[in-house]
Amino acid sequence: MRETPRSFTWAAVCALALSAGTLPIAAQAPTNLVVKSATSRRIDLSWSGTASGYAVQRRSLGGTYSNLGTVTASTFSDTAIDAYTTYQYQVVANLAGGASSPSNQVTVGPPPSGFTTAAPPPGPAGSQITGNFGYNLSMCLDANGDPAIAYIFFDPNTDTNPSDTRIEFRSWNRAAYKWNDLVRVGGTNGDTTSAFHQTLSMAYDASISTWAIAAETIGPGDSQLLTMFTSTDGVTWTRRTVASGGLRPSLQLAGGNLYLAYVVEQAGLRYVTGKLSADPATWLTSNEVAVAGVAIARLDQTPSLAMDSAGNPGIAYWCDSADGSNTVLMYWRPAGSAAPVKIADTKNNQLGDPAVRLVYAGLNPRVLATIPYNDADFGVVLHSVRSDNGGAAWNPPVLIPPDGTSSTGWRFDLAVDSQGRGLAAYSQNSGSGDSVCGNPKVSRTSDFATWKTCDVVNDPKVTGAYNPIPIGLQVVYGGNDKLYMLWTDGDAGILMYREPPPGAAAGPNLSSVVNGATFQPGIVAGSWATITGANLSDVTRTWQDSDFDGNLLPTNLSGVQVKINNLDAPVYYISPTQINVEAPGNLSGSVSVQVIHNGVAGNTVTANAVASQPGLFTYTLGGKTYPSALFNGTYTIVGDPALYNQAAKVKAGDIIQLYATGLGASPAGNIIQAPITFSSPVTVTIGAGSVTASFAGLVGVGLFQINFTVPAGLADGDYPLAVKVNGVASQGGVILPVTH
Repeated sequence: MRETPRSFTWAAVCALALSAGTLPIAAQAPTNLVVKSATSRRIDLSWSGTASGYAVQRRSLGGTYSNLGTVTASTFSDTAIDAYTTYQYQVVANLAGGASSPSNQVTVGPPPSGFTTAAPPPGPAGSQITGNFGYNLSMCLDANGDPAIAYIFFDPNTDTNPSDTRIEFRSWNRAAYKWNDLVRVGGTNGDTTSAFHQTLSMAYDASISTWAIAAETIGPGDSQLLTMFTSTDGVTWTRRTVASGGLRPSLQLAGGNLYLAYVVEQAGLRYVTGKLSADPATWLTSNEVAVAGVAIARLDQTPSLAMDSAGNPGIAYWCDSADGSNTVLMYWRPAGSAAPVKIADTKNNQLGDPAVRLVYAGLNPRVLATIPYNDADFGVVLHSVRSDNGGAAWNPPVLIPPDGTSSTGWRFDLAVDSQGRGLAAYSQNSGSGDSVCGNPKVSRTSDFATWKTCDVVNDPKVTGAYNPIPIGLQVVYGGNDKLYMLWTDGDAGILMYREPPPGAAAGPNLSSVVNGATFQPGIVAGSWATITGANLSDVTRTWQDSDFDGNLLPTNLSGVQVKINNLDAPVYYISPTQINVEAPGNLSGSVSVQVIHNGVAGNTVTANAVASQPGLFTYTLGGKTYPSALFNGTYTIVGDPALYNQAAKVKAGDIIQLYATGLGASPAGNIIQAPITFSSPVTVTIGAGSVTASFAGLVGVGLFQINFTVPAGLADGDYPLAVKVNGVASQGGVILPVTH
């Protein structure tokens, strides 16, 4: 018997699909609901319809719809919004017989809460190109409080000639509820990428609605240039040269002015200010003020410029002592007349990678820096320093505690919220020490005197798979004191964590994509795959008859969708931590996988699509794993009757039906209405012997049935069981119980 039995859990996939019906569609519903524009204060909607009146309905993401207002026109403006809340809208027509079915749904607002992907990797996992992507990440917030990022893409064609190295930019579009397309900024920049210091800095000025990026570039004859790129829309960029020989920029914008710090070989630190729109030749340039006993700013580090709450700039930077025996961290108010002051020094310890980040809590500066004191294990060098009088005097450095015995260091970033609380995010040496938490490392403080370290959600089950050494790393607090953290994670691309506001729906976070039967890497087109992670669904259920549209399999269960290589994957089972889907057809090589939950897109992970990866469906009783198999023509399950009284052991001559997925590529997305014979030979291995399957074919959605006859000559006992297709065997550990 080749029909899929209904009583069997995985086999029920086919039987349930065969009985599915088509959902009715209500007439006269409004159509083409779109977001015409969206800011942090106003959302404008429009739609199509012929009714005399409409009710506009709104809900917070993951909530319940309620009527927001009624209109006679097919437009509506919502001004009663919170800038940090994600909303969903639908419209119903007011008809004589009552309300129509709702229109399509639109989602508007800031990026999803939780973990998501800000920029996917440019190539397959493990490829050289993914390791060249996302250097020197810089992030800032626009007028809506939404993030934008700029970064360096080194040698995009991987021909080992870095002359095509470029800057890329991406910003969030709250009206479309997605990241805008990647934009290539200002052509190519040459070999300016560094893993040890920042080579670009981005800022945004809401008063003139302008982005600016200051970056190292290579000019004619391999000359070193400091270049400014500006844009009012994030798409078209203007390029201007700021200085010849300028390196390591740190940029801020305010009131139409730029505030820029950088270093020049044999000249040290320079500070530039002026109208951003003016010719750079008119900008005011100041050299660092000499301090007795201290040399000029080091060329191998990026100074850090920040603005206090009164709009005054400050700069933190590293210098060598005049005699070269020590390294000194300095602080300078370039707009005033006061000389730079010492923050700290290294106490004659060697400084490996000099780095510093300056932020302000109101008028008082806070610094995060690599200061190699002998106050912790080797490699634990990250310290914070605070001033409580505007930078005139500084408290002693405070050690940022490591995670276990792991190291601390570059890359790192520092953010302070409106209450003066701080967060330091940093990397660790992946080969050093034991750690308990995930990655990147995050340390929090309320007073800059005591810090507590873990990962951003204090849950290594969520963050444990992330790379401990991000290529780029940035943190900033939004206006609601909730954190944005972005980092470049190699094969995963640029990832984002947005701290959820109260009551916000968190984004899905994927951890693995595996074969749906073996739970091992390797998925096959048209076969079952299992996705694991967190925040994947609000409910736990399988598909039902009402989820189907004719013969089409459902691709949305209770707001959960799965995209594999941007193709919709049929969704069979959802839960907060696991989803079972049928892989789409025509997959090969490295493929991207993403879960969308109630309109919130999760992070993207990669999986390997292979031609064959047979996996037997199984069940476990009494510590043993048996095949999910039936005796031919019956509903009797293969197993041990001592453990389950409706099971039986097999005997010589019995015809057994095995059920598997992944034998080979198969049709996807539709109900299987008749068995499809599998063309390649299938071998069933029982212990040391093997037999050829008498039948192998697709009998349900992603479900193969394999019939074989139990051979004679087997003594009583449990035998290892496997199937083999095209030289690839199913998983081990499955046993076939034999008796006489």
